[in-house]
Amino acid sequence: MDPMCFERWRDNQPLQEATEKFSAAAKNFLAVRDSAETDDRIAARKLWQNLSTQYWDVLAALVDAHTENFPEELSFDEGERLFIDFGYVSDELTPASPALREALSPKAVPGLFQYYSFSDFIAEAYTMIMGKPVTPPRNGFSPEGKVIQMRKQLDGLQARIRIIFPVVLARQGALPSETEALLADLQRCLESYTEVSMRTRGYRESQEKEKQQMAVEHHAFVEAEKRVASFLKGNGEEAAGLDGNEIQKVTGLLESAKNLARNIVFVTQEISKWERRVKKTAAGMEGIPPVVRRRKLKDLLLSKKEYISLTAKSARRDPSQLCQSRKAPLSLDRAAAIVEDLTALDPEMLVVARIRMYGIPRVIVVPGQGYGTYDWSDHTLLLPAFPLNNLPEKAAAYALGTFRWDSDEDRIIKNSYELIKENRGKSILDLSSSFYKDYFLWLTKEKKGYRILPRNTHKVFLQMFAPRSPE
Repeated sequence: MDPMCFERWRDNQPLQEATEKFSAAAKNFLAVRDSAETDDRIAARKLWQNLSTQYWDVLAALVDAHTENFPEELSFDEGERLFIDFGYVSDELTPASPALREALSPKAVPGLFQYYSFSDFIAEAYTMIMGKPVTPPRNGFSPEGKVIQMRKQLDGLQARIRIIFPVVLARQGALPSETEALLADLQRCLESYTEVSMRTRGYRESQEKEKQQMAVEHHAFVEAEKRVASFLKGNGEEAAGLDGNEIQKVTGLLESAKNLARNIVFVTQEISKWERRVKKTAAGMEGIPPVVRRRKLKDLLLSKKEYISLTAKSARRDPSQLCQSRKAPLSLDRAAAIVEDLTALDPEMLVVARIRMYGIPRVIVVPGQGYGTYDWSDHTLLLPAFPLNNLPEKAAAYALGTFRWDSDEDRIIKNSYELIKENRGKSILDLSSSFYKDYFLWLTKEKKGYRILPRNTHKVFLQMFAPRSPE
């Protein structure tokens, strides 16, 4: 194979030494990789493990090269991002999908979570540790940017409702004046309905007069929604001229508007939490020389290594961050779509104490394979770029399941789950692993109407994830 080389850092001696060492080990590995001899196979396994360790050595040296002159922000080129985000070195050593480069560019849609590639995460960590202006992810949005985009989406959704509802309700016998009044209440009162339903701080701490007005608008929205449902129902008979798909389309538009309004509230709350986090990090670094701060960034990367390796270990796979798959990697936009969809099936996770304290976890697509996991040390969900068996939904569900398990401070989940007959006597590790598997089935099957879990487990999940007060 060609020696590993990052062109713009040819004169950086520490990085050159790290890449030359990696290239030498790679050459030795390739010489015995395909051998059928037992000794060669043992040597190949050891050399691969050595290369996997050296991924982190090269990464640390690459980040050091980028930060040597303390730039305002880090900007990795395509070759560097392929190595950092997917562990790609060359087609010979790390065979990969032709879609690998395409996965560098898709932009995550604005949603509840912040989405990062691993290189984006490193770039942000640098700006925070060095006290530089924090820039949004290359392929994502800042919290403020998400709110702007989501409000635009809500405006577009409301415009569609204004077009579709009058036509549909007229077919159901609604007078134009009735439809206009219903639309006015549904759109004018949506914000108050959301604030009251979520019992947000803005609602709880508002003046009594404002609180009463919000309560009145909440009631108006609820009544308008009931009235629309009544028209669609058609006096207990199948709605004249409407089939089930049409009814679902109309009600789906309204549900989408409600969900989007709720997400806007959550993300708006995230802005202040994020600002506090940035200020807290800056305050913690105050007085520390820049050279020492660079070492702290390296320490952060090495601590992240342990959690990233869990994505493979939980699936009993090789924990290497080097690319080993010819399948297309999990792109950031695909990861975002899956996480948002699964979270909508378990919205109660958004009111747990850990989220109220630290905000909604960030999501990082990291190099490697296996299942997703949760890193409690910095409140992040980690999704492997190459999910086991090419099942990104399972990888995401495991990450959310790990978060659910680890954030269960009041032990509602743990105490209930360990009492299931099949789980009695299991170790803590086996119990948590079993929960992740059942949680995946709960989200992807049971919540969609398919009975997959044993009856007792199904009943316990209904109990564990019953709606709870946001307070």
